[in-house]
Amino acid sequence: MKIFLDMVGCRLNQAELDLLAIDLARNGATIVSTPEKADKIIINTCCVTKKACADSRKMIRHYRNLNSAEIISTGCWVNIDTQEAQNISDITILNCDKEKIPEILLNHHSELPGTLTKKPILGKRTRTRGFVKVQDGCMNQCSFCLTTIARGASRSEPTDKVVRRIHELETMGVKEIVLTGVQLGSWGKELQARLVLSDLIRTILDQTCIPRIRFSSIEPWDIDPDFIELLNEKRICAHLHIPLQSGADPVLRSMRRPINAQRFFEVLNQIRQIAPKTSITTDIISGFPTETPELFQESFEFIKKCNFDGGHVFSFSPMPGTDAENMQSLVQDSEKKQRTKLLIEHFKEQAEKSKLAMIGQPGSVLYESKRETKAGTKWVGFGENYQRVETFSTDNLINQILDTKFIELDPKGNLIGKTA
Repeated sequence: MKIFLDMVGCRLNQAELDLLAIDLARNGATIVSTPEKADKIIINTCCVTKKACADSRKMIRHYRNLNSAEIISTGCWVNIDTQEAQNISDITILNCDKEKIPEILLNHHSELPGTLTKKPILGKRTRTRGFVKVQDGCMNQCSFCLTTIARGASRSEPTDKVVRRIHELETMGVKEIVLTGVQLGSWGKELQARLVLSDLIRTILDQTCIPRIRFSSIEPWDIDPDFIELLNEKRICAHLHIPLQSGADPVLRSMRRPINAQRFFEVLNQIRQIAPKTSITTDIISGFPTETPELFQESFEFIKKCNFDGGHVFSFSPMPGTDAENMQSLVQDSEKKQRTKLLIEHFKEQAEKSKLAMIGQPGSVLYESKRETKAGTKWVGFGENYQRVETFSTDNLINQILDTKFIELDPKGNLIGKTA
């Protein structure tokens, strides 16, 4: 059976795609890198925004029209709009049954599955990094988010299962793992032993040899000094993506975010005191229904005060089934676009400032892809702080962690490196 996999959405969806590809391949399926070769196409969908829902539908229809392969849809959009997913897919599989896909498609699950020496090639979704899902669901109920509906309450993967997965990735030559989850920092809190994320990380450090460990997004209220201290470990990538969403307390309350601006700033200060080399990025929602012009300005000033190294901006779009959908909006679309533009420009400036501060400094880069240019072969990778780095070399740098000196920004603002 030849299977092609694709997705819309976040790092957790990427982790699930990686996991599915490995489990399918171990149980006898052939993972193909282009949809034209496939008998079956699996699509992991997303519902984080209206655009993500639309992109999920569009991707399913695109592959349905491409060839005669059977279309299997799964993921968050399937969970919240199951009827439409069934109308445009051959098979729909809810999130709760996602791990059973190898058994469902192959009609068996081998008692002694084969071992792999290389990660399956997923076409444009191929990553040299290994994405490891350690947690699913969420303990919070933000008023704008469908995640709790789509994925349910927080659930943690057992420590031994996580370690086994990492050992498997090590066997495949993976040099960096990304620990992912819907609410990553809630890992362990519902387990009988009442563990916390730092317990899992220490076990990974003790029981594996993976050279680099990175984290996906983590909520500010899940960060404590014990976790921050781990950012100083040599194998931990000192980068955190911490969603703020708004810097104005009244908006945070209407979002049902269990934190205020002052506490968020205290968390940032803790990180910068305990692990000063840590790069910090964030998420912001622009034009939330209760965001008056005055509250936007308050939020914007706070965002500038936080001195982030970069960030993502999402224009608010009401999601059916959320409380925010029923809030009377105080923001016109034209004003929302203007606010979004201001925030994007600010984060672009912050990212450039962070890159400029790296010029002349050494670091390590995991090279993941290459591009052929008129000037030669350019290898693209990420530093420990998750800054994208481009390096010219005649050597093959793929999946190598190399000492790199950061030498300049090119005219497009790309950080250029030179290997030692």
